[in-house]
Amino acid sequence: MQLRYFFFLVPLLAACYEYEPLVTASSPIGQPVRLTLTEAGSVNLASELGPSVEAVAGKLMNDSGDSYLVALSESRRRNGIEMDWRGEEVSISKSLVARIQQRQFSPSRTAFLSAGLVTALVALERAFWGPGGVFGGGPAGPGPVPK
Repeated sequence: MQLRYFFFLVPLLAACYEYEPLVTASSPIGQPVRLTLTEAGSVNLASELGPSVEAVAGKLMNDSGDSYLVALSESRRRNGIEMDWRGEEVSISKSLVARIQQRQFSPSRTAFLSAGLVTALVALERAFWGPGGVFGGGPAGPGPVPK
């Protein structure tokens, strides 16, 4: 098997995820979640999260009766700026959360991404290694005839 065929396996490694509303009554402890904050939540947590944060994402570490403990991986401000976190744990009162969502595997997005990657790789393969491609073509000819 030639090395170039390895690149056709790349789409199998691709997977897409999306955040879905939490459908069970129990919280997904240990799973990735996104918490969308209320206006009051954004103001009250500004000293811990920074100004104008509208949503945070990370691993849900604990769900007590009145708060979530989240190991943060990212936050998003109201102006769209996203910031990365390194797992800092923040306790967020449930009264400051407008919505909680759980990260789920998306088969449809993964299929579309994989189809796009395969199409691009086939086009590249034909452009570079196919007949008439940069590295392809037929067998070498006899070369110039000496005079």
